[in-house]
Order: sequence, then C-alpha cells, then structure tokens
Amino acid sequence: MSARVVVLGGGPAGDVAALRAAQLGGQVTMIERAELGGTCLNWGCIPTKALLSSADVLRKVRKAAEFGIVVGEPKVDFARMMARKDEIVLKQRRGVEAACKRKKVTVVRGHGIVEGDAVAVDGVPHPYDFLIVAVGTQPAGLPGIDMDHATVLTSDDVLLLERVPKKLIILGGGVIGCEFASLFAALGTEIAIIELLPRILAPVDAKSTAFFQRLLEAEGVRVFSGRRLAAVKEYRKDGITVSLDDGTELGGDALLVSIGRKSQTRGIGLEEAGVVIDERGHIVVDDYLRSANPKIYGIGDCIGGLQLAHKGSAEGHRAAENALGHHVMPMDRTVVPSCIYTHPEIAMVGLNADAAKEAGFETKIGQARFVGDAKALAEGEPDGFAQIIADAKTGRILGATIIGVHAVELIHEICVAMSDALTLDELGSIIHAHPTVSEMVMDAAQQGAGVAPYLS
Repeated sequence: MSARVVVLGGGPAGDVAALRAAQLGGQVTMIERAELGGTCLNWGCIPTKALLSSADVLRKVRKAAEFGIVVGEPKVDFARMMARKDEIVLKQRRGVEAACKRKKVTVVRGHGIVEGDAVAVDGVPHPYDFLIVAVGTQPAGLPGIDMDHATVLTSDDVLLLERVPKKLIILGGGVIGCEFASLFAALGTEIAIIELLPRILAPVDAKSTAFFQRLLEAEGVRVFSGRRLAAVKEYRKDGITVSLDDGTELGGDALLVSIGRKSQTRGIGLEEAGVVIDERGHIVVDDYLRSANPKIYGIGDCIGGLQLAHKGSAEGHRAAENALGHHVMPMDRTVVPSCIYTHPEIAMVGLNADAAKEAGFETKIGQARFVGDAKALAEGEPDGFAQIIADAKTGRILGATIIGVHAVELIHEICVAMSDALTLDELGSIIHAHPTVSEMVMDAAQQGAGVAPYLS
C-alpha cells in the first residue's frame, strides 16, 4: 500500500510537496483553506509583479521621446491594471489546479486541524503516514494601530484598492514596503517611508542601499530612516495623520503597515501532536525538515528563515523525498537568491560585501556599472552595478549583489557559479554574447580578477 501523505497548505511550498510526493507514488491529500497558490500566487509575488510590470511600462512610455517615439501623455487606467493582475493570478491558479488533477492529488478545501494521525476538515478526518505542514504566513499588525480602520492597509489590502492614493505613508522600509513605494511612485503617489532601522532594505549592503535610496528619492519618495512611528494622531474617513518620535507629522490617504509577516502555526493542533513551535511561531525542524514528531515535516515560511517562494518550493521537494525515503538528504540552503522587484531591480545571493567582511573574509570585489553596458544603454536603463564578492585567498565566489535592469535574471548566473565553486577568474573567462546585459557578470568578474580590458 502506498504511503498516505497529507500536505497542510497549498502555497508554493505545499503544492510542490504534494506534486512531488504524488510523483513518487504517494497517496496525496492537500488541504487548503483559501485559494491554491497561497500568499505568493494570490497576495504576494505574482499580483505585485503584475502591477510593477505595469509601472515599468508607464516609465518606458514616459521616456518614449528619448527612443524616437512620439506619444501623448500616458493615462493610468488603474481598474484595468488591477483587472490584468487578477487575470494573471487566475491563470496561474488554474495551472496549479490542473497539475494537481493530472498527478491525482486530492484537494480538500477547508481549515485543517491536526488530530492525532489525521488532519480533520469540518470534522472529516484525513489520515496520514506523513504530514507536511506548509501553512505559511499572514501580514503582521502593530499594537497601538487600529488595523481594522479603512485607512490602515496591509499588503493584502493594497491589492484590493479601487483608486491610486494621492499620498501614502509606508511603515516599514523592507522589501515589501520598497516594492510598493516603487509601484505607487510611478503612478504619481506622494510616498513617505518610515523605517525603524538606520537604513531601508536592511538585508542589502550599505552601498547598494544608498544607491537605491538616491534613485527612490529622485522619484519623489521621502525616506525617514532610524525613525519610529510614535502615534497615529488622527483617523479620518478619507485619510490618516501620524507622528514620528522626533515630532514630525505626516499625513496621507492611507497608512500601509509593512513590518513583516507572522506564521499561522498556532491553534491547529501541531503542539498537541508533539511539534515544537518557537517564540516567533515557527515550527522547529532538523536539517531533514523533520519536526520533533518524526511523522510531521515543516516547510516554507512557517519554519522561519528567508521568506521566499522558491526556497519554500525547494523545501517542499526535499521534504516529500525525505518522507518517502527517496534520496534522503539534508536541505541545502547554501545558494538561495533573493530578489527585490523595485525599479531598478535588486538581486542578491550568498554574502554581500558587508556580510563577507563581518564573517572575517579577506575579500576581492569585482564591479561593473550598467552605464558602461551597451545593451543597458540601448534599453534606456543606465542605473546600477553588478558586484561580485570573492575570497581573496582562493578566488572562490562568495556572493553577489546586482542592482539594475534584469538583475533578477542575471543573479542565477552567479548561483550556478557558486554551486560549481567557480573562481572570479573562471567566471570571467566564460565568453558572453555581445551586446547583452549579461556581460555585466563577465565584466565584474574580470574586473575583480584584474584582467578587465575596459575597467580599471
């Protein structure tokens, strides 16, 4: 008899776990209380990128005269933007549903509660030999703020807006906050970002963050870093006023609370089943993704670490194989790219310049600027640079940060190089087609190795 696998959560971690377990011959049931695709597909990665793509088209049209194309002043049809976003989400969601049908994964809709060796939905038990938990996260609120007020938004609420706000206050200058700032700045919204830490985008190195902030401010965005929201001074039907810890007052149509996401692991029977949940609400798992209960595995955002859909998918793949005894091995997170879909894009993998120094490495850094790349210039995107960090003693690549056009695509070349333990010299010796933006990687590697013909 094939093993019974129940997957709790149908997001990018859970659906990959379910589909892979089915490929391996498991009898798979996937339980999802909302829509398949989870946060990523319905409330995160996909809808926001659809909207950001519209913003990029708007930027390009506004610069059309530079390309020799004469057009009138573009108008934003926000309703159509949102409808297009919904169409893309629906198409992707149907793709997940079709994949589950092809692989004979039974999809159960409803709120799952772990009860012994089964997960109950509306009182109906779904027994398991192995349970893979992928319940994901939800936007975090903040004490002292009325999160139910119409002018207080989460990242979910933004995707339901019916009009472009004239003024928007963003509390939190992390990835989500900066992506929405990049989106609405292009649409003409006056943006103010409040960030408690000394700088926005804390995971990014200081040089890249400063570079990006200058470009953000050039679009009219005001950044209040190292500042705390002291109080909401006034909630109005059509707006909100807040004060900062230094007395500064800011007003806007709405306040977007973008301070992170919280896990949804509590109150679903996991602790009663012997699963350990830490103080942040994350399931504690070992290197093989097993919880304290050997029948239960945890994957995705609910186990902590980087909250990335592709990391969750990789964990889902690994957990399914480990549970069913197929090529059992620990989860390898050595090379995991992180992408920020602002304008310009930012992509990272491994150690950045600051982190490598803090880790005690003597580094060699190669850098190339987009302004020197013919293809980037042809596309009208001269802003940014590629920076590759290597161990000075061995030349082995430790990581990279790329900020500029197509950065989220370029970073995978560094990922492959790191996975294959290439050195700066080896990466730089690989012939790249000309003219391409990908040449930035070769140029940066050659510059770091001291052999770049055009770069000092």
